[in-house]
Amino acid sequence: MFLPSIAETHFHKAGTYLCLLEDFVPDVIKVYWKAKDGNTILESHQGNTVKTKDAYMKVSWLTVKGKSMDEEHKCVVRHENNKGGVDQEILFPSINKGVIPTVPTEATYLLTTGNTPSPPPECSSAELNADELQLQYMNTSAYYTYLLLLLKSSVYLVVIMICLGRRGVCGHGKSS
Repeated sequence: MFLPSIAETHFHKAGTYLCLLEDFVPDVIKVYWKAKDGNTILESHQGNTVKTKDAYMKVSWLTVKGKSMDEEHKCVVRHENNKGGVDQEILFPSINKGVIPTVPTEATYLLTTGNTPSPPPECSSAELNADELQLQYMNTSAYYTYLLLLLKSSVYLVVIMICLGRRGVCGHGKSS
């Protein structure tokens, strides 16, 4: 079970629940999504069933927006090896109530600062947004740094190819 990221819920006003099913045999499996107290099957997406070493795995995801973000949802799994032949239900908390932290966790501090101090007892919304922005800036900086290094390597490759090409043309294949 994977819950939506803070960035997705804040900036896109949506959330995607992800249900990864692993180590099941045989490969015939049915996965669908419902609201916790609903009977209607919701529109969702599924990946292909993939064979691993001795079993199978499959992924399914549900994207919710608006008022649906206040509801709990469940991933329903139908497989012949379910105990008692009953569909297995995996409950996901409400995105607006269960996913968005009001106080940064130790993991948030580790990602944004590189160390793991104790979080403060209370944290304002402005401080939380500052931490999110710092994390976003760090990721953007890393992206552009790697992009610049890739560009630099490409330029070096072109220069070396030109030098080797000239050596082969000008030297007629002879080395001095």
